[in-house]
Amino acid sequence: MEARRVLVFGWGAAAEAVLREVAMYKTAATVLCISHNSQASDCNLQDVCNQLSMSCKLSDVDAEILALSREFAPELIMSASYRKKLPNDILELCPDRINFHPSLLPKHRGCWSGFWSIFDGDVETGVTCHRMVEAFDSGAILHQKRLPILPTDTSASLYRRLLPITADCARNVFQQFFDSQGLPAGQEQVGTASYHFRRLPFQGIIQPEWPDEQVERFIRAMHFPPFDGAAMLVNEEKISVDSFEEYCRIRREAEAATAL
Repeated sequence: MEARRVLVFGWGAAAEAVLREVAMYKTAATVLCISHNSQASDCNLQDVCNQLSMSCKLSDVDAEILALSREFAPELIMSASYRKKLPNDILELCPDRINFHPSLLPKHRGCWSGFWSIFDGDVETGVTCHRMVEAFDSGAILHQKRLPILPTDTSASLYRRLLPITADCARNVFQQFFDSQGLPAGQEQVGTASYHFRRLPFQGIIQPEWPDEQVERFIRAMHFPPFDGAAMLVNEEKISVDSFEEYCRIRREAEAATAL
């Protein structure tokens, strides 16, 4: 049987998890990975692909990416943490196009899914594999796996805990794709949808009107080293805040200074 041509658009450790799962079908799949010139600090997909004997191309030029994709002539297009929306010219190259999204769609479409799951006080999150359509993160669901959010979770810890969930979700979908029956049509998304743009929430600043519970969640949600965490404004000075306890101390000291 001729190997299936699988085109992966990805970035970071989530894409690595997906690539390692498709590598289990090395005799049944020919894989091309396309990623960005700037790689994640914790995961270089060129190194991963070299280990897995896969081709990997780095580019941020739309015309070059389209040319590579057309030449490869994929039978399956996958996206995992890719940092750009795939244009219709690429989506139209084959009927099977899937994305691995780190939330329980239709909640938290778009970016910063981990942050918003924590900040909004969700009790669970997960990974959704869905068909890609023109509207962002709104295609039919092929598989969804849930994960409880712990009261101590930060965006960084939740990101790490979701990696094996991503791998499990990919494993389930690949079993279907490489089976003679192929991928199902999927189930339409149901429930209340939300969407978040790729911008720093609240500019990273704790808002003075928030109750303590919201502040505590914001501080955890902003924790993702090496990026800046939460901050608060005291007399127009921006002060970094690493924990809710530190926030309370700084607030008490500011209130005491104001009372003098």
